[in-house]
Amino acid sequence: IGRDPTAVFAGLPLSSRSPPTLVMTFGSKTVREGERACVWSRDGSARLVDGPRRLFLCLQRLEVLPKHSAGNVEYLEVRRRDGTVIILPGPAARFFDPVEDISVHVREARLIDASEALVVYRHTANKVGEPHVERRVVLGPARFIPSADEWVHEFEWSGVPQDGSKTTYQPKALRFTKLRVIPASAYHNVSEVRTNDDTLITVKLMLFFELRDVEKMLDATNDPIGDFINAASADVIAFCAGVSYETFLNETHRLNELDTFAQLCVRAQHIGYDITKVVFRGFQAGAKLQAMHDNAIQERTRLRLLEETQAQEQRQADAALAAETRRAAQQAELETGQAQQRAQLSMVSVKAQLAERRLQDEAEIERQARAAEQRLAEQQAHSAELLATMREMKAMGVDLTKVLVSQHEAPDKVIKLDTGAAPAAEGKKSLLSAIQLNL
Repeated sequence: IGRDPTAVFAGLPLSSRSPPTLVMTFGSKTVREGERACVWSRDGSARLVDGPRRLFLCLQRLEVLPKHSAGNVEYLEVRRRDGTVIILPGPAARFFDPVEDISVHVREARLIDASEALVVYRHTANKVGEPHVERRVVLGPARFIPSADEWVHEFEWSGVPQDGSKTTYQPKALRFTKLRVIPASAYHNVSEVRTNDDTLITVKLMLFFELRDVEKMLDATNDPIGDFINAASADVIAFCAGVSYETFLNETHRLNELDTFAQLCVRAQHIGYDITKVVFRGFQAGAKLQAMHDNAIQERTRLRLLEETQAQEQRQADAALAAETRRAAQQAELETGQAQQRAQLSMVSVKAQLAERRLQDEAEIERQARAAEQRLAEQQAHSAELLATMREMKAMGVDLTKVLVSQHEAPDKVIKLDTGAAPAAEGKKSLLSAIQLNL
């Protein structure tokens, strides 16, 4: 080291060493409690001093050492001059040792949630003592702090460039260390696919996949996204090569079925993935063909809308006619009901009148019958009285015929009954031959 005690920092970055906070050649210095200092002598030797302490310096230099501390989600990485590395998980604290240490850094621990995993490598020796590298997968949730002989795998997959769209992919554009083990999706456009009638189209897809076996993926591929893109493109090219453009328009639903993407499913299983679903997002043809297709779609849409409008108008007319028919039927039913009601009321009125007249007739007949009975009774009484009188008169020898004739001196009609018998003696004429009926 020589006479300059700061020569131990030669060639090191400023962030890995702390320059002396106080340099003295003669005098006293206090090291406070909780601090540590390094005292450099002229011969290059150094000694560490912990506070609280009062030092007297004579041709010596004092360096106050920085203290590094790590929290619960941090750790200390100490690089020693002998090439070793010491990892101190937090919470921990350590003073920088300018003699033994090159640097002391506070690193953040890797926090892994339940949907992530880390691939960690470690230097070991096999059974015969040869250098060997082991690999292990750390699944979350966990707090990962690597040991001195471990390092984390960094993935470099095909991804969307920062200045590109979500459907363009660039090799090694996606760099990460935390591997996601939950279902994911990716957009992909298969450009310039040719049908069997030489029509160029761009097919838009959305792929849904899930990682099943991390070890199998690490052994079989270094870019699963690139494998998916290539396999899906091959399946789409094979599908379009066997159909015409019109057939493609009618069979686009097959691009939503996994049976159409056989190469994609086989490749995914080979690298430890499962393709859960493929969604056809549409297609795009060339500018002229797309314009023709758009015009055809617009025309079909216009005709369909026109047909729907006419059908709607017909339905409205039918509905109006049906409503009018129902209204007429209801009106007829109402009028019929009203007529029936009037007829019933008239019938009731007639029946009431007939009943009243019948009652009146029955009362009149009864009255007349009573009057007739009364007259008959009176006549019978009068006849009985007259008969009794005539019997008395006959008994007295009075000629009843003369009496009766005298009562009716001028009869309207005389009916004489002649029995045809011989005339009787004078004074003893038969009563029957002399009866006269006065009508």
